[in-house]
Amino acid sequence: MTQQARRIQKPSSWSLRRRLLVVVAALFALLTAAVAIASVMTMRFVLESRVDEQLMQLADRTAVDVQRAVETGGQALVDPRTTPTGALFAIEQGGEITEAKIITHLGSQLALPVAGKQDLVGLESDRRANVTLPTYGAYRVVAHDVGDVRVIVGLSMGETNQTLAALAFIIAVSALAAVILVLMLGDMIIRRALRPLTAMIATTERISQLPLASGDVQLTNRVRIEEPASEVGRVQESMNRMLTHIEEAFDARALSERRVRQFVADASHELRTPLAAVRGYAEVTRKHDTTLQPQAKESLERIEAAAHRMQALVDDLLLLARLDEGRDVDLREVDLSLLVVEAVADAQAAGREHPIALELPEEPVVVAGDLLRLQQVIANLLANARVHTPDGTPIDVRLRAEEHHAVVDVVDAGPGIPDGLQRSVFERFARGDSSRSRATGSSGLGLAIVKALVEAHQGSILLESEPGRTAFTIRLPLWAEVAAPAAEGGAESPLQSAV
Repeated sequence: MTQQARRIQKPSSWSLRRRLLVVVAALFALLTAAVAIASVMTMRFVLESRVDEQLMQLADRTAVDVQRAVETGGQALVDPRTTPTGALFAIEQGGEITEAKIITHLGSQLALPVAGKQDLVGLESDRRANVTLPTYGAYRVVAHDVGDVRVIVGLSMGETNQTLAALAFIIAVSALAAVILVLMLGDMIIRRALRPLTAMIATTERISQLPLASGDVQLTNRVRIEEPASEVGRVQESMNRMLTHIEEAFDARALSERRVRQFVADASHELRTPLAAVRGYAEVTRKHDTTLQPQAKESLERIEAAAHRMQALVDDLLLLARLDEGRDVDLREVDLSLLVVEAVADAQAAGREHPIALELPEEPVVVAGDLLRLQQVIANLLANARVHTPDGTPIDVRLRAEEHHAVVDVVDAGPGIPDGLQRSVFERFARGDSSRSRATGSSGLGLAIVKALVEAHQGSILLESEPGRTAFTIRLPLWAEVAAPAAEGGAESPLQSAV
């Protein structure tokens, strides 16, 4: 498709202002054309009627002169004083034009060429007709029979045609100027009439750019109502009421979310102490009570394991609740290369069934982040790769520095994540299928914590998975990108101010 074809838009895709403007201009142009045609046709009828009247008078007078000349045996004379300039006189006798002449403005007589004479042969008597003569142009003619002689008289239509052409030209120029004026005035009037709709569009565009998915939403934008009684004014009023209801709904949702987060944080905090007590009492009883039966000791071990798992879940929930409130992240200068090396070493010690390959750049990669939380991010990704893949599955960890970000890739050669699960894998309590689930079950909070921590560091995480390859890619801002603006302006770093 060429560029010119792309620029051509279908009328259905035009804006309302353009459509109204085109319709108004088209209707005005059609009305003007109808009036112009009617005016020209009326003027043509009037002018031709005057020519016909003069022609019939001239024809009657000429017929009388010819009749007198025939009776007296003399020659028919044409009086220039009573004959209009450019008049045509011709005598047809025996089917031939025996005489034909044109009267000039000086009263002289010019003979009509032979080609012009042929056009005058065969005219009906007493019936007006239009003929075009070579050199002399259009003529209105009429033939009278005087005895054996047919007298043909004609008047030039040149002046009439010039008048009609001048009138048509004036009307066309005036109509064109009127259409341009209508376009200008119509555009101004339509713009003014559609100004309320334009304001509504601007308001909705501003609202569409607001982050409405979560958090506190401030829908303070409203449409100014200029004409409440008009249809557009009523639409604007309805829109303002709708925005008010939506704002109240968002406020209620935000309040509910804050209450839920506060409840989760408070409940998680309060559960930590009794869970620690359960673990402590179970451990003390199991180790120091020598009277316990083997089944009782096994039950206590299970109680300790369940309490340990519950405490890890409570800690994860508490962390997510704090991250939702924008807390628990302290940004500092962190050597990501050293952190990744330590995390890989810990993962190899925890799970020797999975070989882990590490690839690092020659220069240290320094980012702005929280050391403990970034350790948790890498550890969670490595644990996710170990527990959701069969024994012996290789894991590759790669660290590299790009222009503005540090990039960490954690890739495993496991069975992959199903397509239906990939869209929700970072959601809380997301569970995989049997190919990527633990035998003991999982809380489903590991990747949710990873995503929350990465976003708290103003970074991003991307998942790519297919059978035989699953890759998590993390991008974190480099320390130089964050520290440079703060050092130049003496202000707080963008990351620190955002947390």
